[in-house]
Amino acid sequence: MFAMRDLEQYAAECMKELDRLNIRYSKSISFVINTRAVTRLGLCKKLGSSYVIEISELLLDERTDLKRGLKTTVIHELLHTCRGCMKHTGKWAELAAKVNAAYGYNVTRVTRSDESIIPEEMRKPPRYIIRCSKCGAEIFRQKRSPAVTNPEKYRCSGCGGQLIRIK
Repeated sequence: MFAMRDLEQYAAECMKELDRLNIRYSKSISFVINTRAVTRLGLCKKLGSSYVIEISELLLDERTDLKRGLKTTVIHELLHTCRGCMKHTGKWAELAAKVNAAYGYNVTRVTRSDESIIPEEMRKPPRYIIRCSKCGAEIFRQKRSPAVTNPEKYRCSGCGGQLIRIK
């Protein structure tokens, strides 16, 4: 068993960093550890006037990169609680750029768990793989989704090529 980080402690650190930049995030947030997420590292849900931020349990394992993994994900999700920032455009993108410049984070629209944040030995191999026949991009899925079942009905988001299920 490996040591686990304290989510509340690091969330408080991230909030202090946003406070120093005068970024106004919601004060009504609860944090939940998601033990089932395999590829999604974080999620922010608005429930009424409050927010629930889910963080993948994988990020709490001390074998993962603290700054690039846990703290970047917490900052990403906290920014969604700012007014007008549920989408990854406009104000959210501006605030992410401000945080990146100030603290050296790499808060982006999407971060995949396979980008060396989660060590190889902790990653669960994908149950399904879909490949673009044009550019070769691969999409990994754990669950049977419509794109897994009928890839011919979907196109690559990068180049518009035909998708093919290879696993």
